[in-house]
Amino acid sequence: MTKDKFETVGQLVKLWRNEITRVYADRLLNPEDAAVVNEVLLPDVIRQHFPEQSEYALTDPLLYGDYRFTLPIEEDEHEDPRLYEDLESFDFVKDKFERLLGDYNEDDEKRKPMNLVLFNDALDHLTRIHRILRMPRGNALLIGVGGSGKQSLTRLAAFTAEHEMF
Repeated sequence: MTKDKFETVGQLVKLWRNEITRVYADRLLNPEDAAVVNEVLLPDVIRQHFPEQSEYALTDPLLYGDYRFTLPIEEDEHEDPRLYEDLESFDFVKDKFERLLGDYNEDDEKRKPMNLVLFNDALDHLTRIHRILRMPRGNALLIGVGGSGKQSLTRLAAFTAEHEMF
């Protein structure tokens, strides 16, 4: 993080909430345990220690990433180093990934084009996968029903992170 992207205590507390969720809650084995962390423990700690910032820090969605200025860059955007920041809304993330998906589908004849429906849960998972791929030695075990889009989301996240799939 950089201080120009996180200027207030509320922004820092929300970032802390995101990191606790990604590092601890995402690794829990069942949804009930994750719900205890996300719906009971974290809100209680934030309300107790940061009451003035709790309303902002507990807003959803938690979409943090460093892909705001990933190519393709729109006219109203300026190229900036990849900085981890709050992306704030599913609308922005959906628009960004739809443009990147279009770029992915047009860019290389070797790649098979993908037809993805980017609903909010898919965008949340895509953001998480991208975060993992951008970390040094980042790795994940994606578990789920076959045909649910794990491979496609990973391909798009890798493309966004400027990694090559093999």
